[in-house]
Amino acid sequence: MSALNLIIIPAISLAIVLTIMPLLRIVAIQLQLVDKPSGRKAHNGQIPLAGGLAISFATMLTLLVSTTSWSEFSGISFILLAGGILLVIGVIDDKSDLRASMKLTIQIALAYFAFANGIRIETFHGILGIYEIPVLAQYFITLIVITGVVNAFNLMDGIDGLAAGLAIVACTLFGWMAYITGQFMLLNLFLALIGALVGFMRFNFSSKVKVFMGDAGSLFIGLIMVLSAISLIQAAQGTSEIRLVFPVVIGVLALPVLDSLRVYRRRAKDGFSPFRADRTHFHHLVLQLGIKHRSATLLVIFVSAILIALSITIGSLTSFTFMILALMTAFIAISWILSLNSKVMDWKEKVLAMEKR
Repeated sequence: MSALNLIIIPAISLAIVLTIMPLLRIVAIQLQLVDKPSGRKAHNGQIPLAGGLAISFATMLTLLVSTTSWSEFSGISFILLAGGILLVIGVIDDKSDLRASMKLTIQIALAYFAFANGIRIETFHGILGIYEIPVLAQYFITLIVITGVVNAFNLMDGIDGLAAGLAIVACTLFGWMAYITGQFMLLNLFLALIGALVGFMRFNFSSKVKVFMGDAGSLFIGLIMVLSAISLIQAAQGTSEIRLVFPVVIGVLALPVLDSLRVYRRRAKDGFSPFRADRTHFHHLVLQLGIKHRSATLLVIFVSAILIALSITIGSLTSFTFMILALMTAFIAISWILSLNSKVMDWKEKVLAMEKR
């Protein structure tokens, strides 16, 4: 892996996105592959859902033109294939709103095939004193983790630049882990994704040529993130690098996973389906601080960076069990503060409404 590739690969995918996005916007509008304003969505007008298509196309094309041998794809072939399948499902969902149960069934099927292709969680690395786990337990845990992380990442795509920004942070750190574990094709994948995501953000933040990622993009990226995360942990198993790789992976996934669990718990407690859409996610709580979307995106990414730093620091110095407990405690504390602010803001709105009567 030459140092020049660190520049060339993301530059190629960036150029591809900047080139094809205007055309994809037009096609998306003509096909009515657009996001329409609703009670939960604050944007104006119909926004093309072309981001996911551009990101995936640029990533895969970049890998094709930057790889010298087809054999190099063997290590990531299933990751790309599974990501492509979920991309198609995401496009159909963006167009026709598939039932949550159907999407979940497809995700479980892909998780099963990931397990069959050797991408599996084989050990807890000493969390709660548990190391190697039985094969049957590996199967169920792998399915739960893959489907859980994919949906958790999908739920983070709520404000401009958030899902892409978190993915860029993830790809940067995962790329570092891929380098130290010798997974150079995974490193190329992360580099290509970084360039494509940067190109997408150019349009996502635009007021004139705005595009959204859509479920196609968030599901595609979410699946690639979780499958590559498991692959990185497997590559580091039994080596000294596991003391760094595992905390990095857990830290990167901490915010989306913990937030999804918080939201699912709240919905179930209120008697609603865990998959019922609402405005109680972490980024919605941040928006209620009264800041703009771009500032909210940066703040959420900053919180994620704090959790990652906490995970690396504690995970490399103490036990992984204590690391998990520290991450949960930090997230709960931050969420509680934001929820308290949200309740105060709701109370103020009710008081103002009463005064106007």
